[in-house]
Amino acid sequence: MRRNRRGGHAGREIGGSGEDSFVAVVVTKLTGALLFILLLTMVIMALLPKAINAPKPGEAEKSAPLTIKTPETLPEAIAGRPYVLALAAEGGKGPLRWSIDGALPEGLALDSTSGTLKGTPTKGTPQPSTLQIRVSDGSTSASSTARLIVYRADSPLTLPSRWDLKLPALPWRAWFEQGFGFLVLWLVYLTGQNALGGLRRWSLANLDDESAKQAALRRHTLYRNLVRVMGASAVAVLGAWLWTHRGA
Repeated sequence: MRRNRRGGHAGREIGGSGEDSFVAVVVTKLTGALLFILLLTMVIMALLPKAINAPKPGEAEKSAPLTIKTPETLPEAIAGRPYVLALAAEGGKGPLRWSIDGALPEGLALDSTSGTLKGTPTKGTPQPSTLQIRVSDGSTSASSTARLIVYRADSPLTLPSRWDLKLPALPWRAWFEQGFGFLVLWLVYLTGQNALGGLRRWSLANLDDESAKQAALRRHTLYRNLVRVMGASAVAVLGAWLWTHRGA
């Protein structure tokens, strides 16, 4: 304790000891050291998983085995329409070379560099074609069996674009098989005969002269016979078409 004479006033001032200053310095340094250790621990913990997951020396040079990922059943092709299919493989090292053992459908070819099967099939296949797909990276190879079928394209019944009602496309042959075509012709024939019968009754009701009625009857009889001949011809043509295409 010492006296203080500042400002002309006398008083007592409590002074600090040297031990208090030393303790403050030690606490400050320890706090800084603890913060540094905590920060260093956080950095090590953040980097530790990366060190664990890092590949060991020599593992980076290894690669997965070469395998073909193309499914066994290939997408169907349609005769007369373009077809493109990219074969897929996984693993291996270096550029891949593709090849196919087996007879490809006519019009299709394989690009051995890109592994693309493309072309336009010319005709359908009665049974799926069995193909042996092979791929090589120069040191290893893989193979798998695949099946490809080419459907025959029939001419669909379509409407003009301005009358497009989103109807399903139906092949012509589906209309003629199982006697459905003959049923359509029979309905057309009955409709024509009914129309002629109604026209005949209307003509007889509006004619007073007997000679005019007889002439109208002769005309309607000619029309009926003409419809009969046309119906019989259509049935004969349809039957001949079905007979000639029975094995197609």
